Amino acid sequence: MTSRVAQPTGSQQELRVLVDGRVMQDRYHGIGRYTYELLRELSRLAVDLVILYSPDTGRLDVSELLSRRTVRAVPCRVPVASLRSPWVLSRAALSTRPDVVFIPYHLSAPVLAGRVPVVSVIHDCVFERDAAANGSSAFSVAYRTATRLAIWSAAALATPSQASRRDIRRFYGAELPDEAVLPHGVGPQFFSLRDRLRPPGLALPDRYILHVGAQRPHKNQRVLVEAMSVLRVGHPDLGLVLVGQPDPRIPDEIGKLVKALEVGDLVYRYPGVQDGALLDLYGNAAVFAYPSLVEGFGMPVLEAMAAGLPVVASDAEAIREVAGDGAIIAPAQATAAWVRALDQVLTYPRLRRELRERAQAVVARHTWARSAERTLAMLASTASRYRQAAKSSVTAGQSHA
Repeated sequence: MTSRVAQPTGSQQELRVLVDGRVMQDRYHGIGRYTYELLRELSRLAVDLVILYSPDTGRLDVSELLSRRTVRAVPCRVPVASLRSPWVLSRAALSTRPDVVFIPYHLSAPVLAGRVPVVSVIHDCVFERDAAANGSSAFSVAYRTATRLAIWSAAALATPSQASRRDIRRFYGAELPDEAVLPHGVGPQFFSLRDRLRPPGLALPDRYILHVGAQRPHKNQRVLVEAMSVLRVGHPDLGLVLVGQPDPRIPDEIGKLVKALEVGDLVYRYPGVQDGALLDLYGNAAVFAYPSLVEGFGMPVLEAMAAGLPVVASDAEAIREVAGDGAIIAPAQATAAWVRALDQVLTYPRLRRELRERAQAVVARHTWARSAERTLAMLASTASRYRQAAKSSVTAGQSHA
């Protein structure tokens, strides 16, 4: 699928941006959603987008985005995490001649040796924190090596939170300026969901705690399963709904815990949920719980707030930053604290109303339109600095001739 790039109007040429959009697929979870939502907003601005995309997108319907007049879509089946990936992007940059290359997931950053400036996004340092706590593995060594290469090759780096900014400094010694912190947004589809019907085809309890996140250890779903085994006494109509894809590389410890605590009748796990059903789940939940040990941002927290759900979230730095005063914060690994917090929210209507009211002020600050404007400003300033440096280099060369 391709469409012609819109021609610039007037004397000022619009910025042309080559984007690695191949992460807009299911396996990249939050990064895929971030890229999709951000590009939808960027395509509405004064910018020409050349988007590499994977034809295998899964739940994200990118066809409408890729057919917009400001977009030229380039299909590419080369995996993001492959040795060919940097070469593919380098070739695309040389053929499309963009002003700047935008890499939403830093591992695919091309090495262009100064020919085109590259802006790469490092979303978090989850793997680095895990290696610091549990020791390095072959994977973590390879990941950090690839990240160092991405940092070295980038003209500019971006990250979604101050917490991730501090982690990048801690693990890589890279200092990002204030304007490099580009918070994520929340889509308009998450607002006003309280009247949605319960999702057809999904078995659900009368009331449920909702959690959305990939089945990985740092998501810490364990604490919710443990809390559920206690909450069932005071809330017999309550269940726990876990939405998120499994990682085939990681053993299913949550399944083992559910069996050990004998809460199989209370825990509902849905690995693959389409966007419509996900909105239905948000719209009918009693409370949203997000107990992650570490995050780069935590988009589901904003989604739940926008949907009008009371939120209980962990004390991980990025989550506290995103949630502000719109959520109850509980220590990530303190099961007793989670039991108390969830019980209070489930029991007291006034507390639920107060949380919803405070959350509305938080989500009002986080829109994809604002994120797109800030991202475009960073891309434009990076391209401008590159052009000025190139001119200065040419002038210096002529003066020495």
